[in-house]
Amino acid sequence: MTDDVKERVDETEEILQAASGDSEIEASDTGETEQSTLAEAPEDDAFDIQEEIERLKAEAAANLDGWQRALAEFNNYKKRREAERSKLVFLTGVKIIEKLLPVIDDFDRALANSPDDSVDNGWIEGVRITRRKLVDILESEGLSLISVAPGDAFDPEIHEAVTHEESDDFSEGQIIAEIQTGYRIGDRLLRPSSVRVAR
Repeated sequence: MTDDVKERVDETEEILQAASGDSEIEASDTGETEQSTLAEAPEDDAFDIQEEIERLKAEAAANLDGWQRALAEFNNYKKRREAERSKLVFLTGVKIIEKLLPVIDDFDRALANSPDDSVDNGWIEGVRITRRKLVDILESEGLSLISVAPGDAFDPEIHEAVTHEESDDFSEGQIIAEIQTGYRIGDRLLRPSSVRVAR
């Protein structure tokens, strides 16, 4: 090998060594950069994931609270509607019963004024049975009569005084006689008893 060729080979080897040395330095620099990025990346990702979890938890809690409020409001609405419906049914029943009270009064007057010789009359017995059936139906709906007997104390809460009369048999404020029957439905007064009161 000539000296000229040998010099060129040596130069080429030096160039190759220099090039390979630079690339090792660059490779080592690049490796450190990638490792630092990889080391930092998990921490950033973990922070982002934790932050997202907290956000989703807060959102879920808000949604649950909203759902619970909506459910409570709906249940309250249902209760109000049911109470209103029950009240309406009750008031409708009361109105119908109030309209039927004069019918019972008519039956009572008819039976009170029936002739003495009609005790065994089938027609009178039919009227009595019809009245009893009507009263039974109304009692099954909660109707009850206000019991009044001569000598009872007058009570303005449940009695209506039609007359105040002098009486030798009764003291002042005592009921002499009932003129018209009074009725209740449950605790509600439908009609006071009309009475004659001693004074």
